Amino acid sequence: MLEDHVQRVVQSPQFLRAETSKKLLLYLWANRNREISEYAVATEALGRRADFDPKTDASVRVQISRLRSKLKDFYECEGAGEACALYIPMGTHTITILESESQPSTPIDTDAVHPPISHIQYVRVLFIISWVALVMLSSWLLWGRYIRGGPPQRPLEKATSFWATFIGSGTPVKIILPSPVFFSFSKLPKLIFRDIDVNTYQDWQASGMLKSLQKTGGGPPALNQFYTVASDTLAAIGLARYMESAGVADLITFDVSSDTSMGVFEKANVIALGGYSTLYAFRDYLASMDFTMGPDEAWVTNAHPTAGESLRYAVYDEGSGHVVAPAIIAVLPGRVLNRRLLLLQSRHTDALVLLLTSEIGEALFEKMYAAHGSPTYFEMVVEYEIYNGQVVRFWPVAMHAYTKGAPVGVAVTP
Repeated sequence: MLEDHVQRVVQSPQFLRAETSKKLLLYLWANRNREISEYAVATEALGRRADFDPKTDASVRVQISRLRSKLKDFYECEGAGEACALYIPMGTHTITILESESQPSTPIDTDAVHPPISHIQYVRVLFIISWVALVMLSSWLLWGRYIRGGPPQRPLEKATSFWATFIGSGTPVKIILPSPVFFSFSKLPKLIFRDIDVNTYQDWQASGMLKSLQKTGGGPPALNQFYTVASDTLAAIGLARYMESAGVADLITFDVSSDTSMGVFEKANVIALGGYSTLYAFRDYLASMDFTMGPDEAWVTNAHPTAGESLRYAVYDEGSGHVVAPAIIAVLPGRVLNRRLLLLQSRHTDALVLLLTSEIGEALFEKMYAAHGSPTYFEMVVEYEIYNGQVVRFWPVAMHAYTKGAPVGVAVTP
């Protein structure tokens, strides 16, 4: 019985010391057949005061996210053999019952489903949804904290000279997060697929892997772009916090690459974060630059090296968790006068955010910038060192002035 199932969930080790999550789950279960507002959840289930305002208080979404995580942990452990599962769809606070599904009767081509990891990633839908919830929650918290309910603004007094130029005019700033192109198949509901060489739906037939899955997957794939890259989202959080400290939080809005149009270049200065494939929406800009990043962010090539510059900057694995990798920072012209595009291209975009927002990074950047005549538009190669997944240092290695105009065929939508 479903009631017995719910009791097994709330009495599991995952909920043993999580009284708030347990109380929230039981409340959502008891009210599963009626529409309940975020306000009702806050005041009836979480004990918030009557003046609770969901526009400025994200506690309901935080607790819902934690509950999703605990449910996921339960069904991966003690609840792995259950005949059904309790699930909270992303963007909602209602309980849904998922019945266990039998495996597809048609044999699956394992070579197709398990191609080389460098070209395909696949994950279970429930894991992706949990991850998406965290990412979307982070984005919402940023939006609510810095745009709708931010603190009183201060003068632009703590910004580096770079940021004083980029944001000092009071022009709105749009931070664009990459939303990679994944695909799903109707007969493989628990899997989504990514081929990093395919970045628009129209090109899916260029992927041998996706074509081979048509028969077992139930026909052509569906487009799946419902989430952002977690590492880039965290880097954007750091960038937004820096802008708040500089007193310009009211200028910032956020978007994802799948929803961005060319008109954004006419209305705002744009900051785009991503890697080799996830910045595909800005391919016309990237193609116009001297510095070009290779697949998997494994190298950066230099089309016109000057004295002391290399033709190629490659990832170097020093062992024991130490890796040195290249990245690109570029400030390029927008589509109208006094609008700019800042591209941060790296596997670890947080390294570039640190370079542009820290005192050490400012000194290194300004030295390179001044040595090249402080051009309005430029492209720069940066190298950074990673130790056990953490950025430990960074330094500019090459810089060119960018003297071209905005590409005529600026492409901003995948």
